[in-house]
Amino acid sequence: MSDTSQLQAIMFADVSGSSALYKRVGNLEAKSLIDETIGTMRALTEANNGIVVKTIGDEVMARFDHPEAACSAAIAMQQGSQDGNGLAIRIGLAYGATLLVDGDVFGDTVNDAACVAHIARARQTVVTQAIVDELPPSLRDACQEFDRIPIKGEGQISLIYRLQWELPDQTYSATRVMALQELSGDNPASQRLTLAHSDGELQLTPQETPFVIGRDPRRVDLFINTSLASRDHCHIDFRRGKFVLVDHSTNGTYVTTPGHEPIYLRREEVPLQGEGSIGIGGQTDKPSTEVIRFRLS
Repeated sequence: MSDTSQLQAIMFADVSGSSALYKRVGNLEAKSLIDETIGTMRALTEANNGIVVKTIGDEVMARFDHPEAACSAAIAMQQGSQDGNGLAIRIGLAYGATLLVDGDVFGDTVNDAACVAHIARARQTVVTQAIVDELPPSLRDACQEFDRIPIKGEGQISLIYRLQWELPDQTYSATRVMALQELSGDNPASQRLTLAHSDGELQLTPQETPFVIGRDPRRVDLFINTSLASRDHCHIDFRRGKFVLVDHSTNGTYVTTPGHEPIYLRREEVPLQGEGSIGIGGQTDKPSTEVIRFRLS
């Protein structure tokens, strides 16, 4: 037996919603789709100089010598899942001391990676502070504060981040809209979402998504000047003919529509329907909350 102590970036990546997939499409097709996704994740791990430690059902555990390689692999996996069979994956990354024993890996860093992987939702990559601290500026800038949590084994609250992987260019948006047109007989390009804020009113088209809302003016499409907002608070996406509000903030987002109870989102998403209000970090009827009014047409 050979035991080696080594700094490693640990990744847990798994297929989100696999249980529901088996029920929806049946055992054979579900297993085939999941196996295809696992194979892609394995190939992208190796392409980024990583080592697959093991696969457990619909999950891949991998290790990398450096956080930069682990983040590059995670971004490639998320982008690949978007372009491939469409199965969503969630990823957690941590960096620190590990114990390598006969091809397996142990230690607090493994536990930390597993912890943040369980926090991540579909199509999200969540990373620890130790990962961010080791990244070059280009990748560090892609990491947005996500939450403050007590990571297992630590007595203090730790800051964790969401690694942005979405392609910002028009090619990505156009490709996504084309896919939606193929799925639906409607022409999504004709749809509009009107957003009204204290700074004015704008109309959003499917081609202009993802549309980011938050308090970091360098990164967002709509700047919200309130301490209740996260730097990258939420974004509006367009999927399967619908505008979808996706929250990834610390304080959450409220959505209210006439005749319905307010919906509270925290690391969740909801389709926008009809007209209503979006409360950034608080309920829409509170004077301290920045409110965005929306209307679909």
